[in-house]
Amino acid sequence: MKDFETICVASGVQIVSAPANRFKTNEISISFCTPLSAKTASRNALCANLLARTTKKYPTLSEFNKKLAMLYGASVTCSVAKLGENQLLTLNASSLDDRFSFENDKISVDAFNLLMSMVFDANVDENGLFYPQDIDREKRLLAEKIESEENEKRIYSLRRLEQIMFDGEPYAVNRYGSVDAVKAVTADDLKSALEYFKTNAKIQITVVGNADVNAIADSAKQYFSTLSRDYIAPQKAVFVPTADSVNTVEERIDVKQGKLVLGFRVNLQSDFKPVPEMLAFSDIFGGGPYSKLFLNVREKLSLCYYCSAKYDRRKSSVIIQCGCEEENMDKAVEEILNQLSDIKNGSFDDAFASSKIALADALNAVYDDSLTLSSWYLTQIADDEIISPADSASNISAVTKQQVQDCADLLTLDTIYKLVGNKEGE
Repeated sequence: MKDFETICVASGVQIVSAPANRFKTNEISISFCTPLSAKTASRNALCANLLARTTKKYPTLSEFNKKLAMLYGASVTCSVAKLGENQLLTLNASSLDDRFSFENDKISVDAFNLLMSMVFDANVDENGLFYPQDIDREKRLLAEKIESEENEKRIYSLRRLEQIMFDGEPYAVNRYGSVDAVKAVTADDLKSALEYFKTNAKIQITVVGNADVNAIADSAKQYFSTLSRDYIAPQKAVFVPTADSVNTVEERIDVKQGKLVLGFRVNLQSDFKPVPEMLAFSDIFGGGPYSKLFLNVREKLSLCYYCSAKYDRRKSSVIIQCGCEEENMDKAVEEILNQLSDIKNGSFDDAFASSKIALADALNAVYDDSLTLSSWYLTQIADDEIISPADSASNISAVTKQQVQDCADLLTLDTIYKLVGNKEGE
C-alpha cells in the first residue's frame, strides 16, 4: 500500500489520500491556502469558523450537531495556521470508518459531503451574507481566543518576537489577525472571504484512513465543476538571508517567570521544499533532552527552566524560546551562542547519534495517529512536492555531520526579545 496518492480535482484543487486500515476513524479535511495579510487574516479566520458551525440545511447548532450524531458521532473542527506568508484555514471531519457501520453506510462519503456543504451551501441569506447573530457569536469567540493567547506568556512572547523580527513582512501578522480587526469585519467582508476560498485559494482535500477516496473524488469534482476558478498560487516568503545587527527589545509587564526569545536568520531559502539537514541541525541544537541547549544551558548551567529551538524553513529562521529569570538572560544568550559555536566546530557527536534515532522514531510515530498523519500532509499544501514521513526519515538518516556544521554557519542572530516582570515600585 502506497503512503499517499494525489488526485487532481480542478485548477489549484487536489486530493491527498493516505490510505490506512489501522484506524477506527477517518480524517477528511478541506484546506484553503490564502495570502497572509493584516487586512484579511481576521475575516478569513471568522469565515472559516462560521462555516464549521452550520449549513443551510442544518442552520442551527442543534440541528447541525444532530446531523453529526447521525453520522455515528462524527465531529467537525476548524483550525487556522501560518505557513510562511500564507494563511492556512482547515475544516476537518472525523468520522467512524465505514467498516464499523451497522448497514454498510458510507459514513466517510456522507461526512465529506457535509464538509463540502459547509462551503458550497453555507448558512447565508438570499444575498450571500452570513446572519448577524452568527457573526456576532463568532466575533466574540475569536476575540476571546486572541486574548487568551496574549494571556499565555510563552505564546505571547513568541508572537512579539515575530512582530519585531519580521516587521513589515506579512509573517508578522497573527494567524487570527487582531481583536480590533475582528471587530471591524463586516458581513460583506465575510462574503468576499468565502468567495475567495472557493475561486482563488489553493485547496487541498486530505483523506486519511480507509475512506472511499474514489467516491470522494467524484463528489469533489462535481462540486468544483460549478465554479470558474482563478487560482492564485501560494505566496513566496520574504527572504532576508542575514542580520546586519542585533535588535534587542525588553518589555516589562506583570509576569512571574521571564521569557527570552531569540530569532536567527538562516541564509538558505527553501520555503517550498524540506531541508533535512536543517531539521537535523535544529534538533541537535535545541530539540530533545540530548540537545546542546538542553544539556548545557538548562541542565549544566541552570540558566533556563526550558530552552528549545525550532527551524521554520518557510521563513528561513530558527527561533529559540527560553523560560528564564531576568538576571540570567544575558548569560543565557552568551551560552546559546557558545553552543552554536560548538556545533560549527563539530563538537556534537553524542547529540548527533541521539538525534538521528529520536527523529526517526518521531517520524515513524506520525503513522500511529490519524490526526497527526492528516496534519503532516495538509501542512504541505504550499510545497512543490509532497513527501511522506518515511521518506523524510530516510532523508534525515542520510544527513552527515559536516552538513550539520555547515547549517550552523548559516545562522546570524537578528532579534533578542526579553519579557520580564515589573521592578518593585512600578
